[in-house]
Amino acid sequence: MTTAFKELAGSPVETYGPEGMKAQRRILVAWENRHGMVAELLGDGYEFGGTQPARYPDRPYVLAMRAKLQPWPKCPDEQGTFADVAEQINSYSGKYAEIVVDYELLETGTSRPDLPEHEEETFLTYRMDFAGEYVELPSHSMVWTSDATIPVPPEAVATLRVPITEHHVTWHRVVNPPWQAIRDGAGTVNHAAFIGAAAETVLFDGATAEKQFIGIDDLMLPEFGWRITYVFREKAIKYGGNVYGWNHAYRSLPHDAPGWDKLKDGNNENRYQTSDFTTLFQFAAII
Repeated sequence: MTTAFKELAGSPVETYGPEGMKAQRRILVAWENRHGMVAELLGDGYEFGGTQPARYPDRPYVLAMRAKLQPWPKCPDEQGTFADVAEQINSYSGKYAEIVVDYELLETGTSRPDLPEHEEETFLTYRMDFAGEYVELPSHSMVWTSDATIPVPPEAVATLRVPITEHHVTWHRVVNPPWQAIRDGAGTVNHAAFIGAAAETVLFDGATAEKQFIGIDDLMLPEFGWRITYVFREKAIKYGGNVYGWNHAYRSLPHDAPGWDKLKDGNNENRYQTSDFTTLFQFAAII
């Protein structure tokens, strides 16, 4: 920090919960220096080598996220009656501005070690959820444990519950999202191991994207990036000591060798194409 400030009594207030540490500070700065202090707190972006938000003392991953500014002390302006609402505003020259700063934990440093590499000055957060699907297995491929010679009737439908692990990976502070990679990758499966899962067991189901405030640049203009959440669905069928994924189906014939096998069309193409998911975490090339 280069802007002088004072911290008010009763500040800071720290809270701890499922999302980690949060904090709030109340500081005073000269009224004329209020915008400079906000820029120091929230950062000035990083697209052209700027800085990240200010960290909370001794907590490198707890960063300033919001700043609320108001006059201190609250007193009426001495300019009298205004005539132009678009040009005139209270002035507190020679007085103070109170800035309420909210800090949040953005990266714990203990994320999954197998999350993909990503651009510098960005970070990932992760959430896991679950779903599942039922797969019907043909009755003619089944046998009774007590007596394999007893026929299995068609109405004895054998179903297999296949768990689907949902990986929600959120990429924060993305200046130049890889829109084309997102479009190309949606509906494909991983060509190599991804988040610890075997090849072709993870389906990229899609992404959500929303604007995210990054900071204030040297011209006091807001800079925005994107917060992108990717949803990957892992389908790992365990059978005979092996793991099968999205391109596999249950093969009931021949009867002496049932199991899981890949299905391909007449052009020898898999049902799901493969792609490199690492491109989803790289900025798009600037043309």
